[in-house]
Amino acid sequence: MNQSNNPFSKLANFREVGGLHTTDEMMIREGMIYRSADLSRLTKQDIETFSTLGVQTVCDLRTASERKSHPPKIKEPDKIVHIPMHPDSKMPSKWTMFRMLVAEGKSFTFTPIMKDLYQSMLTERKEEIQQLFTLLSDKNNYPLMLHCTSGKDRTGFLSALIQLAAGVPVSAVLSEYMRSNEGVKMLVRRQQRFVRLMSLYRVSKKQIQPLLGVQQDYLEDVLNEMMETYGSAQRYLIEACDIPEAQLKEMKNILLTPSAGIRSQKAE
Repeated sequence: MNQSNNPFSKLANFREVGGLHTTDEMMIREGMIYRSADLSRLTKQDIETFSTLGVQTVCDLRTASERKSHPPKIKEPDKIVHIPMHPDSKMPSKWTMFRMLVAEGKSFTFTPIMKDLYQSMLTERKEEIQQLFTLLSDKNNYPLMLHCTSGKDRTGFLSALIQLAAGVPVSAVLSEYMRSNEGVKMLVRRQQRFVRLMSLYRVSKKQIQPLLGVQQDYLEDVLNEMMETYGSAQRYLIEACDIPEAQLKEMKNILLTPSAGIRSQKAE
């Protein structure tokens, strides 16, 4: 699904996690897992459109403070499961961020902050990852949606783990991950304006870019570390996150269908 085909007017970065082909001539079914930015800005028509997806489980990956300040606008909030992929304690307050931005000004860079976020997800959020994959092993939880604030980092990392565990090649996973740069365009101007204002305009638009979009090395670095340590995404999930192998097999049984020999352009 291209962003030009996004059926929502105020839901950024919405697309399928599925549609990608695996190395063993299977593909992840479409209509099973969706991903997006947060659901707080939905219009009345967006809410109706969301209902047509038939989503049974919404995995909200945001912190408690993010959820409180931007609550979701959907008809069935009881379907929401909170899986915080970043603890509130590690989120800098607006005052702390203001002081950093103003103090460092033109020397400030967001890239190390973003890379640290991905590193912490890989090494410190194993229980949350286990929680998600437990949900994915039960067919009653589908269709399922993953979202964070912009739908690019926390959502992108977990979408990649799902795709890799299903057998999608790393190259296709990275290519799909980078599509978020197109998906977040409707959010960028507002976020850019907010950060520049907070810095008293001491931080340039170019400096902010690593925060507003994704860079391939954000994900690639942690995937390389995972592969070097565990050999595969499946072994990481089993050994580091204590996810039973039987659960992963059940997830694959639910998600995968024969590709009929048709190669996906996304996987090229």
